[in-house]
Amino acid sequence: MTSRHRRCHHALLLLGWLLLSSHVIAEPRPKIVFSCWIPETVPLHQRVNTLFSESFDALGYDFGMHYRPNQRSLMEANAGISDGDCARTLDYRDNNPESSLIRIDVLLARTSMEAWSRNPELTLNTEQDLTRESLRIGYVRGHVVVKEWIERHELPNLISVTSTEHGLKMVSAGRLDLFIGTSISTRQEMQQIELAHPIYSAGHVLEIEGYAYLNETHRALLPSLERELRERLPTDGWQFE
Repeated sequence: MTSRHRRCHHALLLLGWLLLSSHVIAEPRPKIVFSCWIPETVPLHQRVNTLFSESFDALGYDFGMHYRPNQRSLMEANAGISDGDCARTLDYRDNNPESSLIRIDVLLARTSMEAWSRNPELTLNTEQDLTRESLRIGYVRGHVVVKEWIERHELPNLISVTSTEHGLKMVSAGRLDLFIGTSISTRQEMQQIELAHPIYSAGHVLEIEGYAYLNETHRALLPSLERELRERLPTDGWQFE
């Protein structure tokens, strides 16, 4: 091989290596997307997004999370339209055995269901307190734990609403006697809205634990994802009043 031919050969090899390298660099990482019922305006949404972004990044995945109303969030995660749901109760799968979701067995947060009223004198301490009188009680449509819990007590005046904001405004306007929602998201969302009449906490009526759920098609990720989450969370999860 002549010197000129050797130079051409080396140049072709170099070009091939550069093309191969650029192809490898340009190859996109796989992406996991969660649906989430926590509104993007609530700081907890970004907190959860950051937690999972960091955890999946350590596993070689990009991550995204988009807001969906409560029931739609579950529907998308179960159908595989999204890859998981950002937060449900510990026993969600036990109460929904047909679900396609598996619990990521790391406690994200402890919080409570809190009741809100226009009456500053109203005090509720237990579930049974809700049955003391006939109250018009609102909850966000699709909020499984609240719906199942309220229906257990056969309360006659249950009203489902489209969002936490809607429920709080209905209490403020006197169209509901109570609104019940997750304490952390409700309190944070109250900071973003204007109410015609002040409303007050009537008490915390149910303690709950929150866990994220993953569509079972990604079951292989579960052990490593749980390890990454434990490294980033307190032992007992985030604590919210």
